[in-house]
Order: sequence, then C-alpha cells, then structure tokens
Amino acid sequence: MELVKTVSIVKNDTEAEDLLLENKDSVTEFDVQDKDLSWKSRRREKTRNRLKCTLAVLAVVLLLCVSFGVGLILGWKLLHNDSPIGGGGQSNDYWRDYWGSTVATRSISQWIPGKLVAENIRNNLKTLTSKPHISGKDGNADVTDFLYNTYSQYQFDSVYTRNYSVLLSYVNRSNYNSLQLLDSTDGVLYTATSTIQETPLTDGENDTSVPPPFNAYSAPGEAKGPLVYVNYGRISDFQYLVYNLSLNLTGYVCIARYGRIFRGDKAHLAQRFGCSGLIIYSDPADYAPKNGPPVYPKGPSLPPGGVQRGSVMLINGDPLTPSIPAIDGVYRRTYEDFVKAGDGPAIPVQPISYGDAIHFMSQLDSIQSPDGWRGELDINYMIHQSDTNKNLTLLKVNNIFEIRTICNVFAVVYGSMEPDSLVLLGNHYDAWTFGAVDPNSGTAVILEVARVIDQLRSTGWRPGRTIVLCSWDSEEFGLIGSTEWVEDMEKFLVANAVAYLNVDEAVADLLAITFSPLLYDVLYNATKQVQCPCDDYSTLYDKWKSQYTSDEPRVYNLGAGTDHAAFVQRAGVTCSGMAYVGDYPVYHSVHDNYYWMTNFADPSMKYSVAMGELWTQIAMAIATTPIIPYNPVRYYERLLEMYNQLESEHGSALKQNNITTALLKETLDEFQKAAASLNATLAKYQNTTNLNIIRMLNKKLINIERAFILPEGLPGRPYLKHVIFAPSSVNSYSGASFPGVTDAIFNATSVKDWEFVHQQLDIVAIHIRYATQIMNQSGTEWIKTG
Repeated sequence: MELVKTVSIVKNDTEAEDLLLENKDSVTEFDVQDKDLSWKSRRREKTRNRLKCTLAVLAVVLLLCVSFGVGLILGWKLLHNDSPIGGGGQSNDYWRDYWGSTVATRSISQWIPGKLVAENIRNNLKTLTSKPHISGKDGNADVTDFLYNTYSQYQFDSVYTRNYSVLLSYVNRSNYNSLQLLDSTDGVLYTATSTIQETPLTDGENDTSVPPPFNAYSAPGEAKGPLVYVNYGRISDFQYLVYNLSLNLTGYVCIARYGRIFRGDKAHLAQRFGCSGLIIYSDPADYAPKNGPPVYPKGPSLPPGGVQRGSVMLINGDPLTPSIPAIDGVYRRTYEDFVKAGDGPAIPVQPISYGDAIHFMSQLDSIQSPDGWRGELDINYMIHQSDTNKNLTLLKVNNIFEIRTICNVFAVVYGSMEPDSLVLLGNHYDAWTFGAVDPNSGTAVILEVARVIDQLRSTGWRPGRTIVLCSWDSEEFGLIGSTEWVEDMEKFLVANAVAYLNVDEAVADLLAITFSPLLYDVLYNATKQVQCPCDDYSTLYDKWKSQYTSDEPRVYNLGAGTDHAAFVQRAGVTCSGMAYVGDYPVYHSVHDNYYWMTNFADPSMKYSVAMGELWTQIAMAIATTPIIPYNPVRYYERLLEMYNQLESEHGSALKQNNITTALLKETLDEFQKAAASLNATLAKYQNTTNLNIIRMLNKKLINIERAFILPEGLPGRPYLKHVIFAPSSVNSYSGASFPGVTDAIFNATSVKDWEFVHQQLDIVAIHIRYATQIMNQSGTEWIKTG
C-alpha cells in the first residue's frame, strides 16, 4: 500500500517552504492553510506553489553550478598562480585577509610592541600565587578554574580542559619524614627541623597547605649508616670517591649539594654506587654566597632554613603508564614495577636546609675534600667519618602515593588558511609552594598574551595557522601534564604540529635559550624587535649578544627539563624553551612567592613584559607567515659543530678502536647541499600565494625535525627518541649532542664495547640521511607554475 505524506504549511512561511524543499522527494501532497481561500482558489494556489517550488529548486541548482565554477577558477588561481588573486604583484590585502600578517596598516611584528601591560601581569601573578598550589590538591584546582575562566572571557574559538589520572607523591602528614644524627648507642645528637617545615619569614609562609620539604617519588624507607659527602653527586664525583680514594660506599648515607645536575640523577647514581640513602642540601656557595646579596627577606639569597623541593623520577609522565596516556581503562603497572624498571629510586631521598646540613657535615672528620668540593658552610668539608667516629645518620622517608586527577587547560584560535597546522605556546601552572617565579611568572605572562590575542581578534584578525595556548598541570612531578597530552595526541601532533614554544620563568636579566636550529633565525629576528628592559642596551638581542664573545648569541641544545621535552622527543616537533636566568636561589622553596618576585626579581614587571613580547613575536612569525620561516642551513651548522666536537673529544679513541666517522661526515655533506638547495627554493617562492607550493615547502620544513626520531628510542631510554638532541644519560637537565653516540662512548671506556659505538654512529648518519631525503625528495619539479 502506498503511503501519502502530507505537509501542511502556512502561506508565506519561508521556514516551512525551506522544509518542503528539503523534503521534496518524499512529499506527494501538501496543503496551504488560508481560511479566506475558496476550494478553487486553494487548488490554484496549490498549482502556483508547486511552480514556485520547482523554480526555487532550479534557482538553487543554478546558484550551485555558478558557485562551483567560481570556486574552480579561484582554486586554480590559488594553486597554480604565483600572483595574488587579481594579479598585479603582491597584495597587502592577501596577507592581511588570509594569513593575519598585518593589522590595519602595520605588520603584526610592528603592532605587538607596547601591547602587553605590566600591571596586568602583576595582577595575574598576585592571583596565581595567593595560595600554595601543588598538583592534585585544592589550591591547584582553584588555579585551574582561574585559567579556564580567564581564557573563556576572551575571543578564543575554543577553551577546554583535558584530565588524566596519574600517580603523585606526597608527604605523609601523619608520619613526617625525619633525619637524625645518632651516637654509637642510638642516642639522638641532632634532629633536623627542615624535614617538617621551612622557617616562615614573611606573611603567608606559615600557610598550613604548604607541603613540607620532600623529594617526590623517593622510595619510602629507612637508611641508617655512616655519612659520606659526595659533592654535587655527579658521576665524576662518585668515580673520584670509588676509583681515586678506593672507598666502598655500600651502606653509606650520602649527602650531596644541589646543583650542576638533575636531582633524580643524583639519586640514581647514589643507588648505583651502593649508598643506602641520599640527603640533598643547598650549599651557601651556590645559594647564599658570603660576598653576595643578603638572605631573604632582606635580600634574594636563600636563608638558612630554606629548602628546595623537587621530583627524583627519571622518566617523564605518569609513572604507571609509560608511553600511553593515563586515561580511564588503560593498563597501569605497579609502583614496584616502576622502581624495578629503574625509573624511580629504590632508596630514600630527602632535601634539607643548609642550616640543618651543617650539623651533619661538621661531624665528618676524614680525608680533606679537593678544592672544587668546598662550599661556604663554616666547616672543613671532609669527605667521610674516621674509623673511630661511630656516629650514624638515620634517614626515614614516609612519602605516600595517590592516584590524582590532573587538568590541562587549552585556549584555541583557529587559523584562517591552515586550521590544521598548530603553533602551540605552553607553560605549566602547578607549583611546589607559591611558585611566583617557577612557573607563575610565565603563567602570568601567557595570560597577558591571551589578552593581546583577544585584542587582535576584536579587530577581526585571525592568524593563518591555529594558535593554541597550553597550561600544563603537574609539570613539577615530572612533566606529567604535557607528556600525557602528547602521548594522547601523538599521531595528531606528528601530522599537524608546526612548533611548540615554552616559557617557564620570566626573571632576572640573562636570557637562557634552548631552540631547535630550524628556529634560530626566527629567534634572532624576534629578539631584535623587542626593546631591552635594561638601560644599557637597545634590544633584547643586543643584551643577549653581550653575554657571549661570538658573532651571535649562543643557543643551547634542547634538554628535557621542562614541557617541550615530550613534543620534541616523542613527536619530533620543532621546539623552543625560553627563560630569563640569574640569581634565583629560592627555587622550589616556600620563599618563591609574590613578595620575592616583586621585590627582588622584577619589581616593575618589565622583564616579564619583554618575555611576553618575545614569545608573541616568535609565535606570530610562525603563525602568520605562509612559508614557515625555518632555516635548514642553521641545522647543518649546528650538526657540523657537533661533529667537530665529537672528533675533537673522542676522535683519537675512535681511531684506536678502528672506528671511522666517514659515513657521518659524508651524510653531513649531503645534508649541507640539500639544505642550501631548499633555502634557495624558499627564497625564490618567499612571496608566492600558490597554496600548492606553500603546502609542499612547509611539509618539507616540518618533517626535517621528524626525521631524527628513532621509533624504538635511545639505548636503555626508550622514551627518548631524538638522535640529535636528548638529555644526557647522567644529567636530564642538559642536552647532549648525538646522545646515543656519547652515551655509548662513555660506556665503552669501561665495558670496551666499541662495536656498539660504531652502531650508534651509523644510526645518527642514517637519520641525517633521512632528513636529507625529505629536503631532496623529487627535487623541485613538483612546482608547476605555467
């Protein structure tokens, strides 16, 4: 039986007529309701409406055909014509309307200066640091809400959060960690007080939500034994004790001073050399020198009761879900598996103040330490206890572990030309205590950058590429928030991320820059556009260059000490890390607060403004320039420098073991030719509006960094995959050159496995070859312009 579908509409109801058109194929009968119409007039009206419907459909079809034809013509123009639409040379309207490279009559780089407001940054900082906000606790949840609400009031296309459930480590407040000096009968000679609380010196520092000093992911447990001083706890320090002094460190509780290397590597090395526990303190020579400024609160130096907190985990991300995101339902290993894998220490580790440290160090009475080991405590800096000294050190760590929800916050403005290409700016917002410098000097700045983007958006501006502001949670515990998100989005980022730009600290007057070489030109140009906050130099570039004797300021290799690590090491994303460095002795202590920041670091917020301008200039250069402004020749120059350093430091040892670097040098020469050729092509098409050419060139530029990713990871470190830049195996803070090679050479000096060194050299050479292939692939014959 055939069903008849009837649609009743009211005459002149355009919405209903649209509905009719949308359903015309299924509607076989309709009725127009009008009480004044007779039966015949209704029939005539029905006929007229049918005719109107037919004509409307024909008009829509004709319009679609015309639009399709115009689209074909415009698309062909964009894809196959080097001139802007309409011809006649370069059009400012094209850059403004399509890529956002201009605002009104000025370029975006000329518009930025003066737009960031110091008072806004100050107010942001004051709010962010009003209470302690360690990750996973209520104080940090309040900061999350503040970030989300602030981003939401601006004209971003999307503001959202992403949560992960991760293992965090805290002090057990019902059973605090302790450190005691005992005599031969276990009588207590001294008990450290800084394991429970730092001495509060200004308002707010006695807040009960300030976590007691501790090292996250220290193994719970007890260490009891004689004490030994291990200087900074570096591999060279332990080797001096074991090989030069013939000391057996098994069972010793060792004490090291903070600095020079990552604290987690100190713990790893202490365990490796047999120590039963590790104590870490901040020596006055590094944090409160006698001839330096006064101690807090009269000056910036660390007071005797101050303590540096920090994580001692050796991997980045959630300890229980390495390489996969910590989302609901995924497999989670146990804490015991985490320790067994060597990703966290199996010994207890505890930080203390130098006011406490002197009581333990002063009872060392055997073997004078060498000059480089002596700090500024009022003691002799002896290395260990004599045979007649029967005192023991008792360390108890009772840290607890909890699965907690962490939250990353994102604000997005979509690109007009390449919405699938991402330029990401990131900063973490969690802190060990108040976090005025680390990280919230950077957080206060990124919020002001967000306001400036909102100001741009109010003019109708939109970048050519999508800009994403990223506020990471739980960085302090081990870059957890950023790492989990990269693990979650890894394939998407490999396909779409153009660059990740990170800022942690905006303090002091010395720039410390870690960049991928592809970004060097962008960096140098941007620093020349930002006014120096100091009085002696015109631009940031001038001040930065004054720190070095070379023709250009030094850019350091990418390490893994902050949130860019997962982007470059897992996804091969071109990255940068920017910070002001200088005297920051209250790092990770209760004194890293608003008072310290506004009295000793940046009272006028002028350095914060300069950092914000630099950050914005670099982001806009990448987001609003059709052909990404990367320079592959810069990569060759850094690679050649690294090769020469390798030959200088290890060339003789390599030759003695019949290992040649000929293949590496050959691939470097080929890389140089390809980079120079690609640069020539970039120069030729710098002003093209041919989207085909732009896409092709950008694909090459983006994939250069990707070429250096080794899927299985570096030897013994599967989570680090970049064969050119990765943290040193004995210092996660610093970036090692050719890390697989340098680690293999280091190990070969003891285990004599030089064939493995040869293998690692070849792996680097092959990956440089991959990058060369990307730059050379098909030459330039794919560019069709005629």
